Amino acid sequence: MKPSFRKTNHAAIAGFLLPFAAAGAASAYVLYGSGEYTSFLAKMFFLALVPLVLAAGLYASIRSIPLVAEKGDKDYAYSGLVLNIFFILLYLASLTYALLRFSA
Repeated sequence: MKPSFRKTNHAAIAGFLLPFAAAGAASAYVLYGSGEYTSFLAKMFFLALVPLVLAAGLYASIRSIPLVAEKGDKDYAYSGLVLNIFFILLYLASLTYALLRFSA
């Protein structure tokens, strides 16, 4: 009898890991960015790069859900979806706070 191996659901794993990559990149910029948050680079980083990585993670998570029956990795698919939604809400809350706090 041959062992039955399922192919990996790469979209589920990417959807699970991408929100951590976005949070890690944002944290690294805050720690090592020398406090320069008004520069063009900082604005592009926090207003373009981080949301794009979060959106890519959400897209990968949603795309992986129909593949659960075929490829497995149900835990990565659903937890990635929940993590992406949580990190997007956290990003929006922190962006709202920063805009309200530092606009005056």
